[in-house]
Amino acid sequence: MQPPKHTPLIALPTLILDLETTGLDVKNDRVIQIGAISTQGANQHYLAVIDQLINPGIAIPQSSTEIHNIDDTDVARAPSFKDVATHLIAQMKNRVIIGHHIAFDLAILRHEFARNKLVWHEPLSLDVGMLASALQPNLPDVSLETVTTMLGVRIRNRHSAMGDCKAATECWQHLLPLLQKKNIRTLGEAITLANSRHDLITRQIESGWTEVPAGLVKKQSSNSKRIDSYVYEHRLADVMTQPPVFVNPKDSLRQATQTMNTHKLGSLLVGTADKPPLGILTERDVLKQVAENQHDLDNTPIEIIMTSPVESMHQDELLYRALGRMDRLNIAHLCVHNDAGLPVGIISQRNLLQYRARGPNMLSDAMDTANSVHELASAYGRLTDVARQLLDEELAGDEIAQLISTELQALTHRATELALARMKEQGKGEPPADWCALVLGSAGRGESLLSADQDNALIHTGCDVDDDWFAQFATYLSEILDQSGLALCSGGVMAINKQWRGNLADWNQQLSNWIQRAQPEDLLNVDIFFDLLPVAGHHSLANELHQQAVALAEKNHPFINLLAQSVLSVAPQFGFMGRLKLSEGRIDLKRHGLLPLVSFARTVALRMGSNSRSTSQRLRDAIQAGLVAESDAVRLIELEKLLLMLILKQQIKDRKAGLAAGTKVAIKLLAKRDQKHLKHELHHLDTMVNQIFSFITH
Repeated sequence: MQPPKHTPLIALPTLILDLETTGLDVKNDRVIQIGAISTQGANQHYLAVIDQLINPGIAIPQSSTEIHNIDDTDVARAPSFKDVATHLIAQMKNRVIIGHHIAFDLAILRHEFARNKLVWHEPLSLDVGMLASALQPNLPDVSLETVTTMLGVRIRNRHSAMGDCKAATECWQHLLPLLQKKNIRTLGEAITLANSRHDLITRQIESGWTEVPAGLVKKQSSNSKRIDSYVYEHRLADVMTQPPVFVNPKDSLRQATQTMNTHKLGSLLVGTADKPPLGILTERDVLKQVAENQHDLDNTPIEIIMTSPVESMHQDELLYRALGRMDRLNIAHLCVHNDAGLPVGIISQRNLLQYRARGPNMLSDAMDTANSVHELASAYGRLTDVARQLLDEELAGDEIAQLISTELQALTHRATELALARMKEQGKGEPPADWCALVLGSAGRGESLLSADQDNALIHTGCDVDDDWFAQFATYLSEILDQSGLALCSGGVMAINKQWRGNLADWNQQLSNWIQRAQPEDLLNVDIFFDLLPVAGHHSLANELHQQAVALAEKNHPFINLLAQSVLSVAPQFGFMGRLKLSEGRIDLKRHGLLPLVSFARTVALRMGSNSRSTSQRLRDAIQAGLVAESDAVRLIELEKLLLMLILKQQIKDRKAGLAAGTKVAIKLLAKRDQKHLKHELHHLDTMVNQIFSFITH
């Protein structure tokens, strides 16, 4: 199974390949040497897996020997191609093949496989020369000498398979950061970039490098399976056993087993309901004691064998994350807590057994346990597959967006942990004060799509002299996120910029400036601050700041009016006769749909002092407050679901085609009825936006 085209380059499994041959006729010449190196994305550690001479079964021409210095005597006792083909197939499996003039090498291999009556699976491939020339079109040629000079790579043992293979490997490692700077982050985007060199592709076709021998099997079968969507649309609160039953740590094991039996439970929390649990006692713990006869059930207190500390997750977490946590830790019971950190229920394997996902792309808690950037990127890169399968399962667009947001929050959380570890490695020590990392915008609202970038901020309780530490921490955080696939924010809304990083005094001053003296240009970024969500550190810092900000905004009518003016400026735009505004057959449903809808809901929510973050909940709050008619709010909520679904479908289709995920949707692919419905609902949104002052002064 080949890596999907949305696989992040930084986590891409690759085989760097180079061949030496008897000549340049791909149909009739033979392989005489194979060099292959296995790599994993940006990981600098790689392994030479094949360095092998091959007996071609025909004489090696003197003209070829003069190039690679391999003659008939060198290969006389070497194995045949068929003898090494099985090993080569194993090394190529599930990897993208990379090399210099790799189309030539693959053409030679196709014909070798056909000649030996072997089954060939056409791999995805990338050419370092084509990538380099696409990044720098003024290169005089794409020879290995020119490409290595451009990238600062030294060639050793030129025209030996392993020598050229090592040079191509170093070229690939040097290309990765250059591709990232050009925002080329996935396999598909890299293939599209390489294919932009139409002149080179034309030469390959003319040389016969793309021809496939008759009867040769070319396609790999798909191992795709269906996925159970239940775990992606339900939360722990939906299935947990509640309320949890507590026992005293001094109670005996006998008393505990009697309590389990009475309540028909498989676990008990130790302690009291008004505090985090001291421990957990499960039926497995009790059975182990009985089987091993280690303790007297009547005289052994629970605290002797209880498990502590207790693994716990928030009640709003989605079930798939609990499944991942329990599988990783090999535990059968998980405590569920509320916002105050107090236990409100228990999740067990018994609860979840019927909901366990079947598909190979099931998301786990891989994001939480990633120990490197490429592991983070690999976990994050699986989102596209899961989103595609969930769309196939007809899960709503807003539910999939919530899933993506959850993973973005987890990505940022884990990135802070890796950044902290890097600070220690660099001798910077522990944080000088309490801190909290935030996500802003769509990730905070739970409405992210596959084109998300970084929107983050940082709060700390230190003084001005501590800012150097937090500035470096923010730099590492941003670098890790960027390398993991979450691009830098083009608007600069990141903690690496001082405006989005500071102590409580800094933030209070910032809030005062924004709300008391805000200017229209400030609102380009200020509005998404009200979507903030804490993801790491001391969450109370962010929650208190959010409540203060909402309270200040609610009381400041000039600020709310200014926000309303900004909403008018992003109202949906239409073409001639009220038609949808298209560009090259596509409509930007973020600019002409989501942006005005989200901005409208946020402004109305701040007008009434709502602390809700999601667009749908803000609109529901507006219904309760009597600011927006229920029929209008429901239509807007349904429109958001539709917009999210349409954009997600387009993003998945574009990524499959090797294009970057954007927010422009090919509207003509929709049925006429669906186009008409979308147009009708966007016009309704336009009406609502243009009446915003009537809602905020209601």
